[in-house]
Amino acid sequence: MSNHDEKAELQIDDENAIRSLLVRLHDAWARGDGEGYAACFAEKSDYITFNGMHLRGRAENAKLHTALFRGVLRGTSLSADVESLELLSSSVALVHTAGSGRKKSFQSYVLVKHGSDWLIRSFQNTRVQPLSVRITRWLQNRAS
Repeated sequence: MSNHDEKAELQIDDENAIRSLLVRLHDAWARGDGEGYAACFAEKSDYITFNGMHLRGRAENAKLHTALFRGVLRGTSLSADVESLELLSSSVALVHTAGSGRKKSFQSYVLVKHGSDWLIRSFQNTRVQPLSVRITRWLQNRAS
C-alpha cells in the first residue's frame, strides 16, 4: 500500500470516527443524559451556547445539561447536518453543522484526537436571527 493510500484510509477512518462521535452526542441528548453528552467533550473544553453562555470544561457542561434535560430540554432532540468536515492535522479537525430543527442554527466544532478517539475541544452554537440577518445584509448593500 502506498503512503497516499494509507493517508486516505486514515482520513476515512477519522471521518467515520468523527461522524460516530456526533451520533453519540445526539443520542445522549435524545436520552436526556447530561453525563453522556458531556463525555463527548474533552476534559478541558469550551462550549458557547446559543444564548452566549460560556461553559468551561466537561464537568460544567455535564452539570448544566443534566439540569436542562430534567427541565426545559426534557424530551428534545438534536438534528443537524454536517456541512463540512476538514482534518486540519492528524489530530485536529474542524466541523461545521447546520441545525435543522424548529429554529435554524449553525454549529462549529474543533475536535482533537486522543488515541483513536475524537473529542470535542471547542463548540459554538449560533441561532440564526432572521431579522438581524436581513438588516445586516441591507446595511452591507447600502455601504457597497
